Amino acid sequence: MKLATICLLVLMSFSVNAAGKLAFINSKALLEQSPQAIAANSELQKLFGGREQELRELARSIQEMEKTYQTDSAVMSDDQKKKAEDNIIQNKRRFQFEQQSLKEDVQAKQRELLQAVQTEVKSVIQAYGKAQGYDFIFTDASVAFASDAVDITDAIINELKK
Repeated sequence: MKLATICLLVLMSFSVNAAGKLAFINSKALLEQSPQAIAANSELQKLFGGREQELRELARSIQEMEKTYQTDSAVMSDDQKKKAEDNIIQNKRRFQFEQQSLKEDVQAKQRELLQAVQTEVKSVIQAYGKAQGYDFIFTDASVAFASDAVDITDAIINELKK
């Protein structure tokens, strides 16, 4: 019986050692806190903030037009009503077009910037993993549970800050 227990313990220790050095990275936290991701978000805001503000102003303008139309329509002639309705519809269409255009432009630039950030993050993770002797580094996308003891997210963020 003792021999079987000893053999079992030896096999278990071998399988634990065979697994190698493992680590886990919270990719969401990494993309929110890394200086590269923060810079990318700042660039997006700088590039598209003006257009977003113009859209907000256009939306306010349309709301004012609708409010004015509702309050004044009782005293407007049919021709005035038609012109006001057409103006509101035309501005709503313009708003929808500008909103869709902005959304597409932001998404395209966001993909471009995110790809650059991901490339840099991947190279930093690989260099860190090699330097620290890790056999595997997992992200939260492929791990159901990871102990805080193997979470190296903060260490990678610190490396990215260098």
